[in-house]
Amino acid sequence: MQNFSDLTAFIDRQGKELVTDSRAVALAFKKRHKNVLRTIDRMRASNHQEIAEHYRLNFEPVEFQDAKGERRPMYRMTAKGLSELAMSFSGDEARVVRIRFLNAFEAVAERLAQAERSITAMLMDLEQREVPSVVKGQIGSKLMNERKVEKRDYAEERASLMAKAQPGLFLN
Repeated sequence: MQNFSDLTAFIDRQGKELVTDSRAVALAFKKRHKNVLRTIDRMRASNHQEIAEHYRLNFEPVEFQDAKGERRPMYRMTAKGLSELAMSFSGDEARVVRIRFLNAFEAVAERLAQAERSITAMLMDLEQREVPSVVKGQIGSKLMNERKVEKRDYAEERASLMAKAQPGLFLN
């Protein structure tokens, strides 16, 4: 089995939340996926209100297609869900993987935040550069024609930046 030191590849963005899945957890912790599913299912079936609520907020049952093309169950989970699930895995090796997984969630979140800050700065710069062009369009006919060309260029640049601001982290 592989020893994963960088687990960021197992983390995806679902809406505004970062998630991983039960197959990635099984692989990273060197567990059978069916055993990971069983542990999550016990949490789901708990009669304890706090445990059931934790499951509801942090686990989502989904399916994946296996190598044979058959649909199989798995769970998507938040960092909190992973943390609670992984606490049931014992030993130093499990503790190291748990630490790496939680660090990977933080690293991906920071990377995304940094990218969003950069795009915001680029959008602000674009707006500052666009102001003189807007003024041109209000002055005279020759300047209005220049503004028409610049307006299209600025619109394309804005559209490109907005597309970068809302990317999917991974293609599914």
